[in-house]
Amino acid sequence: MVSIVIPVYNQHELTLECITAIRKHTQNCEVIIVDNGSNPPIKQPYTGFIETIIIRNEENLGFPKAVNQGIQSAKGEHIILLNNDVIVTPKWADKLINALNQFDIVGPMTNYCAGLQRVQIPAYSNEDELNKSAGEWAGEYEGEIQPVNFVIGFCMAFRRSLFEEVGEFDISLWPCSGEEVDFCYKSKELGYTVGIVKDCYVHHEGSQTFQIMDVDYQEICERNDKHLAEKWGNNFWKQEIEKVKTPGVRLNLGCGYRKIEGYINIDNRAIVEPDLLCDVTLGLPYSDNSVDEIRAYDFMEHIPIGKVIPVMEDFYRVLKPGGILEISVPSTDGRGAFQDPTHVSFWNKNSFWYYTDDESRKLYGINVKFDIELLEDRVTDNQNLIIHTCFTGRAVK
Repeated sequence: MVSIVIPVYNQHELTLECITAIRKHTQNCEVIIVDNGSNPPIKQPYTGFIETIIIRNEENLGFPKAVNQGIQSAKGEHIILLNNDVIVTPKWADKLINALNQFDIVGPMTNYCAGLQRVQIPAYSNEDELNKSAGEWAGEYEGEIQPVNFVIGFCMAFRRSLFEEVGEFDISLWPCSGEEVDFCYKSKELGYTVGIVKDCYVHHEGSQTFQIMDVDYQEICERNDKHLAEKWGNNFWKQEIEKVKTPGVRLNLGCGYRKIEGYINIDNRAIVEPDLLCDVTLGLPYSDNSVDEIRAYDFMEHIPIGKVIPVMEDFYRVLKPGGILEISVPSTDGRGAFQDPTHVSFWNKNSFWYYTDDESRKLYGINVKFDIELLEDRVTDNQNLIIHTCFTGRAVK
């Protein structure tokens, strides 16, 4: 039997959606909900013939503590940790458990997470479309498992016996972030293996609990990354990034001091010592159809509003057919767009209509066309009400 452990803090509707998908797509399992001080408390959901246990904490003890509680109450030989903002797809658990015949800890692919598990699959807007896209993805990568150093804890599977040998998840990493990385490294230190099950795809909303907590998400990540670096080495993230270096030209615009391995890091300030010193508003020094990927994080808001369309058209010019454009920009739906005096253009989700929607493009004669693979808002600083609009588009030529 599989024991599915789901820590929960409020978000009752999300939890119900998660449980409903489990009920539809999972057999021979039990569900253990660890209610971390929800108000009102989580009630027993309808799960059909699936046995469900609710463990109630009167306060939010954090994800690692809840995970440990859930596993200690589990009856199954196999454990799956699952965030309550995940929607599972057909045969998801079977694929993960079968993969444990080859690897000791495994995780699926998804639309939202850090590291190597994030992918873009054909767009979906409802459960049927999600299941169809996940099925098509599974057919392309059937049976493939990628060895890695760690998987992200939104969904991860392992044997109960491994937990008993390795020990509990690190509760010092409150409220969460990095405890699964630490668990994977502790397991590898004992000779166990970790892998990504490439033909298993689940949908992940991402960062939902942080959005309702009065905490600084960025500060928590930086604190916990420092803790992990001291324990497992400063390059534990870099080692994973290097696993997916692919041939081709990949540009990181406005890099500042945050250079990324495997990319050509571009900036117009010599002081940051970029790989390429370039003013993007004057055009990128690349020939037509020669670039595989452009990454523009916290960059487009520094492009004067009158130059935005020419810059986007130049991105489109240099990208290969099917090339990827990734943009993350402060949204006008939050404070971040207006609080920085260096921002000279303003964005939200609707801004991308003019580069993806035929009627909007035609209205202004914009010679750019991207297919949307991702377009969503993410709360990146709950305390200061900062929202980022995140866009991933594929050039249509």
